[in-house]
Amino acid sequence: MKKAIIFSIAVCLFSWAAAAVAHWGFGMDRVDTPVFFTTFATIYMFFPLITALVLQVIDKEKFNHTGLVSFKVNWTWLVAWLLPVVMVALCILINGMMPGVSLQYNSEQLINQYHVPEDQQEMVREQMGQMPVYLMLIITLVSGLIAGITINAIAAFGEEYGWRNYLVGALREVKFWKAALFIGIVWGLWHFPLILMGHNYPNEPRWGVLLMVVMCILLGIIELYFVLKSKSMVVAAIMHGTFNAVAGVVIYFTLGGNDFLNGMTGLSGFIVMAVTILCLWIYDKFVSKDNICSMTLGEAIER
Repeated sequence: MKKAIIFSIAVCLFSWAAAAVAHWGFGMDRVDTPVFFTTFATIYMFFPLITALVLQVIDKEKFNHTGLVSFKVNWTWLVAWLLPVVMVALCILINGMMPGVSLQYNSEQLINQYHVPEDQQEMVREQMGQMPVYLMLIITLVSGLIAGITINAIAAFGEEYGWRNYLVGALREVKFWKAALFIGIVWGLWHFPLILMGHNYPNEPRWGVLLMVVMCILLGIIELYFVLKSKSMVVAAIMHGTFNAVAGVVIYFTLGGNDFLNGMTGLSGFIVMAVTILCLWIYDKFVSKDNICSMTLGEAIER
């Protein structure tokens, strides 16, 4: 547990310091620009990897001391890759049931998301209006799947090497649920500079820090289960990368609501992830009978 605490403090201080330099060194005028923020956020994702590697060098540990940096493909990889799409589809339906929210294609969200120039916005609206909603949804989800297993997975690997590899090794003696809670809280708090910059909760950045912790706990439980099931943290990188690629789709199909209700980062997504966790627990206990959720992380890795 001591190693886990040291890593958590180190990665947060390192990452937050970098965010402070970006904020004060470059100024908000640049930080708020989409290109700068996307670039910084991508670099930010590699800080857990860098921190973990530095600590491993200090402790004279092998690069793959947990054995979880494994590229041995099995069926869990496919499930982990497709599951975010299923969760997003369910989230769209649940989001449409929320108070003050209607299930309707929202081209304005797409325009804002991709920062379409003003002189091209009307053309985009016309094109979106002519395209069937189901076709737009399919195209967006398929492109998200492709990004999730390629470029997004590479970026997510930077985070997951720290969260679902180094911390898993440092928490070997800890039970699944306690470890997942610890990792999720650290993961969520680590995001706080990005949240205050407007990431995920642009209208509620302060409350967004707390909401992000909740989301990271829920998503972290799902990712941790797949890592232990497959004995590979690469699965978490694929799921994380795909989740990042497709999660934003929800806001394209909802009108109304707010940051607390909408999308995978709001109540709608929390409900979907909670149901997913329940299904995984039932599968783990009564179908596969692996009982990963009742083991320590070390026991689950060595089983």
